[in-house]
Amino acid sequence: MTKFRKLGRHAAHRMSMLRTMVSQLVKHERIETTVAKAKEVRRLADNMVQLGKEGTLSSARRAAAFVRGDDVLHKLFTELAYRYKDRAGGYTRLLRTRIRVGDAAPMAYIEFIDRENELRQSKPPTPQPPQRAPLDPWTKSKLSAQFASPKEDRISSGEDTS
Repeated sequence: MTKFRKLGRHAAHRMSMLRTMVSQLVKHERIETTVAKAKEVRRLADNMVQLGKEGTLSSARRAAAFVRGDDVLHKLFTELAYRYKDRAGGYTRLLRTRIRVGDAAPMAYIEFIDRENELRQSKPPTPQPPQRAPLDPWTKSKLSAQFASPKEDRISSGEDTS
């Protein structure tokens, strides 16, 4: 079973709030909310972008059942799917901003990365290390024979001392 934050709401209210927040995030590409809500929205928004990248009818129906608004659905499957076609995950960024005055709740911006007017620029992708050729099993045994004890060396060379 998936673990999630209750956020002090019953299930129907919580899902309604998160659906609205994901839809507003897709529409405006940056929203400010509490840190706990932003962490939950991040999970769901990344899932919606992944559905947009798939681009199938099934994924379109699954996304349409979650987000609110046809304009949001269209943006998911056109603009965001094209923007993140080469990215394997991590489509959102969470930036802590301030402490709210009324209840001292920690606030944060959640935004999509690789867009105009970002609060912080994205890090360049880390280059993948070059692929090493697999070791030949015979080479490995020669290396291990080099460090073997002298007794094992005599047995392997075929010498008989008796």
